[in-house]
Amino acid sequence: MINSSVRSVEETAAWMRLANLQYSAKLNCALLARFGNSPNAVFSASPSDLAQVPGFLPRYYTRLIDPLLAATERQVQYLEKHEVRILVLGDNSYPSNLRDIPDPPAMLFVRGELRDTDKFGVGMVGSRHATPYGKSIAEKLARELSSRGLTIISGGAVGIDSACHRGATESGGRTIAFLGCGLDVDYPRENRALFEKILENGALVSEYPLGAQPEGWRFPLRNRLISGLSMGVMVVEAPWQSGALITARFALEQGRPVMTVPGNIDRPSSAGSNELLKDGAIPITESDDVLRALNIIAMPARHEHQGTLDLPWEPDSATEDKIEGVRVAARKSSSNQDARSQITQNALNGLSPNQRMLLDKLSLTPQHIDHLASESGLPSSEAGVEMTLLELTGLVKRLPGNLYIRTL
Repeated sequence: MINSSVRSVEETAAWMRLANLQYSAKLNCALLARFGNSPNAVFSASPSDLAQVPGFLPRYYTRLIDPLLAATERQVQYLEKHEVRILVLGDNSYPSNLRDIPDPPAMLFVRGELRDTDKFGVGMVGSRHATPYGKSIAEKLARELSSRGLTIISGGAVGIDSACHRGATESGGRTIAFLGCGLDVDYPRENRALFEKILENGALVSEYPLGAQPEGWRFPLRNRLISGLSMGVMVVEAPWQSGALITARFALEQGRPVMTVPGNIDRPSSAGSNELLKDGAIPITESDDVLRALNIIAMPARHEHQGTLDLPWEPDSATEDKIEGVRVAARKSSSNQDARSQITQNALNGLSPNQRMLLDKLSLTPQHIDHLASESGLPSSEAGVEMTLLELTGLVKRLPGNLYIRTL
C-alpha cells in the first residue's frame, strides 16, 4: 500500500486552500517549485516574488488572497471522515507513472487505496451513450484483464466506463476511477453503488478540490490522468468527437500504445473507434491482444512448476518489479480461468436441446426474443421460457426491450 506523508490539520488545510484556487496544474507546479513545495510559502509570498513565477498573472493574486477560498470546515471534515488522502507531486507516494507525464497534477485527492502494482494497468474508455454490444465487450475484456492481475483504469462515467469498472469488480480485480469533479460530488448519481464497490479493491481519484462541480471543461483534462497512469489505452466504442478520442490523443503524446475494439462500420457509435484503426491503433478482439500490445507475457503455469535457465543475467529493480507483476497476473489468470471454464462446462452440460439451439443463435449482438423464436422454429411463449432458464444459468443476459446476448 502506498501511504501519503503524514500531515497536520493545518498543513492539510493549506493544501486544500491551494486546490480551491483551481489554478492550472502547470501553474501550481511552478508555484511549488519556486516556493519549496510549501503552500504556506505560496500564500505568504509577495506580489513581486509571485511575478517571478512563469505563468503567474496579476489577476491570479486576487484569487490567492481571497479569504473565501480558504479550506472550509466541511472540506476538512470530509477528508477525515472518508479517509481522503492528498498526494503531492513531491511525495514518494505519488504514482510514478503520473509523475512523468508533461503536466502532472500538483495534488491528487485519493479515496481508497493506490498500490505500486497499479503501474501495471490498462486504461479503458469509450462513449457515455454506449450500445449494449459495446458495454458487453467492455465488461468482458475488463473482467478477463483484471483477473490476470491488471488494474482497470477509467473515468467513472456512465456507459463504457461503468461497464469497465463493473467487469473488474465482478472478477474481484482492481479498478481506479478518475473523476471529473470533487470526490464529494454525487456524480454521476446512478454510479453511487458502483463507486462504493470500486472502493473495496481500488480507488476514486480526482485532481479537483472537494465541491468542484462536473463542468464540461474538466473532463478532457481528467482524461490525461487515465492515460498517464496506464501502460496503454484501449478505446472500446467511441463515435466522432468522443472524449475517449481525447484520451487516446493524450496516450500518444505520453508514449503509451493506443488500442481499439473494431466496431460495426454502419454504426455512428463506432465511427471514432474505427478511425483510430485507420490511424494505426492496435486492433483488440480478445484480452490476449492487450497483453501482447503491452508486452506482458502470460504464464499459465504456476511459478514453482516452471523450469529455469541458468543465464548470466541479473535484473535491475524495475525489471524485477515487472517480473513480479507478471507472476501475480499469471497465478490469478490460471486460477480464475480454470474456475470459469468449469462453471461454463457444467452449465452447458445441463441444457435441453431447445436451449442449446437458442444458445447457438446468440452472440454479443443483441437479438429480440421474437427473432430468436422465428429462427429456432419455437412458439414465442416457449422460446421465452427457455430463454428465462438460460438466463438463470448465467450463459445469456437479458437486456431492456426483450433483447438477449450471450455472455459465456
